[in-house]
Amino acid sequence: MNKDISLHNPDSDRQIENLSKMVIEEADIVKPIIKEQLFREFIFGTSDAGEIFNIFCKTFGIEKGLKTRMFIIKPAGKYEYDDLFFFRNLAEKSMGEAHIAAGAAIGRHVLIITDITERARLISELDKLRRRIKTCYNNDVTLVYSDIMSFDEAPVVYERLSECLGYAFYASESRTLYEGDVNIHRGAVEIDARYLNIEKAVRSGNVQAVGELLDSFFAGLERAAPCPAVAKTYCLELYVCIIRCCEAEKIDKYMKGLSSIQRGASLASIRGFISEKANEITLSNAPARTRRYSALIEETVAVIDSNIANENLSLRWLAGTILYTNVDYLGKLFKKEIGTNFSHYVMEKRMEMAKGLIMGGKKDRIYEVAEKVGYGSNPQYFSQVFKKYTGISPLEYKEYVRLHEGKAPDVKKTS
Repeated sequence: MNKDISLHNPDSDRQIENLSKMVIEEADIVKPIIKEQLFREFIFGTSDAGEIFNIFCKTFGIEKGLKTRMFIIKPAGKYEYDDLFFFRNLAEKSMGEAHIAAGAAIGRHVLIITDITERARLISELDKLRRRIKTCYNNDVTLVYSDIMSFDEAPVVYERLSECLGYAFYASESRTLYEGDVNIHRGAVEIDARYLNIEKAVRSGNVQAVGELLDSFFAGLERAAPCPAVAKTYCLELYVCIIRCCEAEKIDKYMKGLSSIQRGASLASIRGFISEKANEITLSNAPARTRRYSALIEETVAVIDSNIANENLSLRWLAGTILYTNVDYLGKLFKKEIGTNFSHYVMEKRMEMAKGLIMGGKKDRIYEVAEKVGYGSNPQYFSQVFKKYTGISPLEYKEYVRLHEGKAPDVKKTS
């Protein structure tokens, strides 16, 4: 790369002169467009990348050896291609245009180079950017950032970060990755999947054994961390061995779940989906004497437990989408066996879970607790329900726990 950049070409000098003149004359309109296009061509490494890099640095007054970091923004939800340009502009406004050396929409994500090299400060800026994108565009994003680099290393670093981006599949909920923390596996991996043991436990209705075996399976998959495509093949094999254990008439229903695994954006979401279906099938295979309720209500309770954070959780949704049964029949059977109606049961589950989250000493804010218990779009309503249930607001509850070193307040739940 250095050899190419150092070549002296009279034609290139004229290009630089003409381009610079045009940028000066039409700065407001032309400069941002040309800057992004030249940067994109430099990143893709065309045959004259060296000259393009010279033009870029000369025109926009950037030192070739400038110490920088690179980060990539990739939308997690649905978006239009034009949204990428808005994400880039928002990054420039959020971090300050003076700190953005270059940026461009490339493929299905946004690439930005910044002179903010202090890691703690960059993480803080990326967290702020994530919140603003969520607020302005209602879109979650995956962020991956590089180690400190020289500006002229951008094409090589971009290739590394692009590969790291796929490993957001294993990331935590924050989905912010540092390239130094990503362990990329390029060779073959072996997982002790124990499919036969899992199948045997599901067939016998042993819920505890199934849970332990699934925990072991996913822990092994996370340790090996193969590329996401390979990880999904293991998950597909696991799912197939589980649904083989269900009643024949339900096979078609469970087969539709294969596409959910293939489309899964994260290992955590795939794990949740497979665990939910494994629990359903295992409960249906459990000996009748071990059941507290009928098979249908056992399955209903299991689906509630695994979907407690889902805002769409309702009797009608569960009956029509998950269990394929009559909603009125399910509602009457649920109240008969459980002793309370569906909505009240779900509300109590959510409130008890919210109390547990607050008691757990985590630094979740109230809106984060609300999101985890199914009130993500309406934290104010969550606070109202919580206060009606416990007699005090979530903030008062949290403050009491803090002041009394983790002790729960003496409150009585209400109907």
